[in-house]
Amino acid sequence: MKEYKLPELKNDDIEDTYDEIELLGFPVSMTRFDMLQTKYRGNTMARDLLKLVGKTVRMTGDLVTIKYVQTIKKETMHFPDSLKKHPFTGQGVYLLQGKVVEEFGFPSVEIQKMARLPYRADPRRE
Repeated sequence: MKEYKLPELKNDDIEDTYDEIELLGFPVSMTRFDMLQTKYRGNTMARDLLKLVGKTVRMTGDLVTIKYVQTIKKETMHFPDSLKKHPFTGQGVYLLQGKVVEEFGFPSVEIQKMARLPYRADPRRE
């Protein structure tokens, strides 16, 4: 009887995650934050924003959707002026810097700067 030897199959979490995104449209094995090249997550978390009203913070956020609003002059706006200098560049995790404000007991961040963070390389493409 002839014996066959199969090659050792190598895979890792990042490769599985890219497969999941390709097949499902979203990651399952890890979060998009886990896929980042950097471990930096800013200097605050959303749960702490109410304690930081009036302060400038940095935090990361996964872009879920973009809601554009038209002004009376038919101009599209999102974040006043900052979007022109620091536009969205596609789906992904963004590093955000902005001032914490509060309205009706709910905090939000008025974005001053933002940049999409790079993911680790897709090993299937190497």
